[in-house]
Amino acid sequence: MNALPSLIGQIVTVSYAPIKLHYDYLVHHEKNVEKLKEKVEILGLRRDAVQQLVDAARRRGEEITGEVQGWLKQVDEIEAVAKRLDHEVTENERCFKECCPDLWSRYSLGKEAKKKMVDGDGLLTRGNSTHVSNPRPPPSIEDLPAGEFETFESTGSAMEQVIEALKDERINTIGEYGMGGVGKTTLLEQVGKKAKCEKWCDEVVKVIVSQNQDLKKIQGELAEKLGMRLSEENIDVRAGRLLHRLKEEKKILLILDDLWDRLDLALVGIPCGGSQKGCQIIMTTRNKDVCSKMNCQKTIEVKVLSEEDSLNLFKEKAGVAEADEVQSLAWEVAKECRGLPLAIVTVARALKCKASHVWENARTELEMARSHNIDHVDKELYSHLELSYKYLESEEAKSCFLFCCLFPEDYNIKVRHLMRYLVGERVFKNVSSLKDAWDLTQTLVDKLKDSCLLLNSDKEGHVKMHDIVRDVAISIASRREHGFLVKAGVESKEWPENLEQCKRLSLMRSTIRVLPEQPICPHLRTLLLQQNDSLREVQNNFFQQMTELLVLDLSGTAISSLPPSLPRSSNLRTLCLDGCRHLNNISLLKELVNLEILSLKENGIEELPIEIGDLANLKLLDLTGTRRLKRVPPNVISKLCKLEELYMRNSFNEWEVRGISGDGSNASFDEVASLALLTVLYINVVDLNCISLDLSGPWENLKKFGMVLDYYKARADDFGNYMDIKIMAYPICKWVKVLVGRSEDIVLKGVCTNITHLLVLDDEGRGFNNLKSLTLEYCHEMEHIAFPPIAFGRLQRLRIWDMYKLEEVFDYEEGIIEKSHAIIPTPPLSTLEEIHLKNLPKLRSLWKGVMPPTGTLHNLKKLIVSMCDNLTCLFSPVLAQNLQQLEELAIGGCSKMEKIIWDDELLLYIESLFVHLIAAELDSCGSESESKQSMLYTRRK
Repeated sequence: MNALPSLIGQIVTVSYAPIKLHYDYLVHHEKNVEKLKEKVEILGLRRDAVQQLVDAARRRGEEITGEVQGWLKQVDEIEAVAKRLDHEVTENERCFKECCPDLWSRYSLGKEAKKKMVDGDGLLTRGNSTHVSNPRPPPSIEDLPAGEFETFESTGSAMEQVIEALKDERINTIGEYGMGGVGKTTLLEQVGKKAKCEKWCDEVVKVIVSQNQDLKKIQGELAEKLGMRLSEENIDVRAGRLLHRLKEEKKILLILDDLWDRLDLALVGIPCGGSQKGCQIIMTTRNKDVCSKMNCQKTIEVKVLSEEDSLNLFKEKAGVAEADEVQSLAWEVAKECRGLPLAIVTVARALKCKASHVWENARTELEMARSHNIDHVDKELYSHLELSYKYLESEEAKSCFLFCCLFPEDYNIKVRHLMRYLVGERVFKNVSSLKDAWDLTQTLVDKLKDSCLLLNSDKEGHVKMHDIVRDVAISIASRREHGFLVKAGVESKEWPENLEQCKRLSLMRSTIRVLPEQPICPHLRTLLLQQNDSLREVQNNFFQQMTELLVLDLSGTAISSLPPSLPRSSNLRTLCLDGCRHLNNISLLKELVNLEILSLKENGIEELPIEIGDLANLKLLDLTGTRRLKRVPPNVISKLCKLEELYMRNSFNEWEVRGISGDGSNASFDEVASLALLTVLYINVVDLNCISLDLSGPWENLKKFGMVLDYYKARADDFGNYMDIKIMAYPICKWVKVLVGRSEDIVLKGVCTNITHLLVLDDEGRGFNNLKSLTLEYCHEMEHIAFPPIAFGRLQRLRIWDMYKLEEVFDYEEGIIEKSHAIIPTPPLSTLEEIHLKNLPKLRSLWKGVMPPTGTLHNLKKLIVSMCDNLTCLFSPVLAQNLQQLEELAIGGCSKMEKIIWDDELLLYIESLFVHLIAAELDSCGSESESKQSMLYTRRK
């Protein structure tokens, strides 16, 4: 009995706790909801901080972790719940005033609010991490461009042997050998893609070894392909890290391309011998002995083409039909190519559309081809490549080809840089503007690619040169009339001798440390010394005798000053000092009065010297990424009256709006407006008045335009390369609207708190008829994008991602027909080739509004759709029938996707009937009042 009170007390306590909890849900429901709102406000601040980290990571090209994406989604969900509960509390109070309180609703509100507070605490705890992303994995072999591959008897046989060997678990090392130009690399690229696609292995990695084996370079390329970074300098340490990484893969195929001699795999960090389990290695070489030196378990020869295959390939590439008069000549010329695909293709394309007498001369030249002594280059192949060079249509094309050999082997050549060298050397005789020079350079590069003298690169805006083609180009370029000396990419710490006749010298990436005091090279016109990071000084008299110098590139060197002898090269027209971070004083450039191109990208200068204003002939000034540049003196930019291209992205941004505000002020924005010849402008702006005042200027001449608005005066690199859409909510002057409307490439990024609707038409109903590429990123509040198809004249690429509220893409809705005059002279969006849609959780349809006319999207080749969780179907049958050119369709992460093409015939009939009705009513409207058309839109809606 003594224990009874204690027992009763425990029972009461145990029973009271849950009763109190349920009582709290009912009585304190408002307090619980209020506390939840406070919790959500704190979560919102934390979410904004995380979102900033996420946006910065995306700009760096990194991949956001699934945990962070899930966390952000949960925060959005709990925020939505808090808003709903707050609304329901208000409704419940209204019921109470009418004397009918809903007790059950109060109880439910209090309980749900309490539960969400617990969830919010958990989210706050998890939201403390600053790790939001991981480096994006490197592109796999199937993503990289490959050379043309056609299966013939010889190549098909070699491929079958390689595949058979790869499937044999006892074979770890395979050697593939054959003549240069026979197609070894292209064949292995196809094998690698097949191996990855059919999952014979987990990963395929290709590394180019080349003639001059550079272990650090090989290790660096291998690490990059594996998604890792090697910061160590010691070869052995780097090898150890690579070895550990490669052993982590269950099964990996490693392609070692272009071996010239034995490569010590252990020194690189590649598993070999007993440690090679799970790692298959296949290598290409021109010498069978190398396969023996590498202890290949299987050796496969890639043979030349048979005569029949050679002729078929030649006729295909030369465009020869059976009835053509050069039919017999084609057979004879094809035989002279000795079955080498590279020779066949280059000669065939050189002779394509040429007269018969040119074919006759080509055959004679090939039959009498003189011998050339280039190690490892077949004599016949040399003569065929030389013939392709000879038959290039213009001297400009020949010069462009030869200038490409100035770069190291297997180098990604930036076409923009190539153009700057050609302009500096006055290669283009009848071209006065940089825009025309760029167009001509692109045309020449395309012709060289069509002739197989240049290759596509995996980097946009770059090209590559086949190593055999480069060897032949260097041989031709070294002749006396051209005067090239190329030591690029070769370990050469000494300055070359006997340069009296040299006209073009490339020591690019050659590890040279010391330059001579006064070299004798009076005829030197182009000097490339870039990417020699050990070069710290240029001797005072170095340029004393280089009076004919036209092009100088010192980019990526560690020089801290320019030598006083540089003005002796007063003919200099192109000067590149990119990445010279220790260089600060460049005032002596004022004496280079003929300078036309000056590139100071990512330079160390803090103030643009006033003397730069004396460069009256300057056409291009590139200050991209000069983050230390804090001052541009007034009246410097305005003096550059011949300036055509001005690049100041991620650079100086403290522009005055008008005039000079006093001592120590910066340049004013109207100085830019005074540049009458400007065609390219990329610029950063802090003062919003720069875009709100109508400044007369060369805006109608601009072909390329990009503006970064540092809205919060943040660092430029936090914004990246885009025009922040926030400016759309700010008063914008007419010239900005004109430029945006005439742009070829528009990128809108950022947090769009004020913009929910984007109408892709200007105030007068005109569209973006010059637009080629439109990218919209991270515009979370965007709900609708009105894309009347007539608004796009030349759109080729559309990319949209991370727009959480976007519901439709192509919205052809009410009022838009009126603005676009309801006339579509050509099929809408007929030039569009690519569409990328990613992370659009509210997206319901691709096309909204009236049924798309025949021909809509008929040139679409690629459609990528991912993480669109609300999308159940992509195409109507009518739209699907237009997609005759579609080559790639990728859909992933669309959890509600049920069909690619919906097949409801009744809806299709109604849609078709409706289109005929509205067309008839529009015709009957004629020029009647807007009110009648408005009634029609309302009825249709």
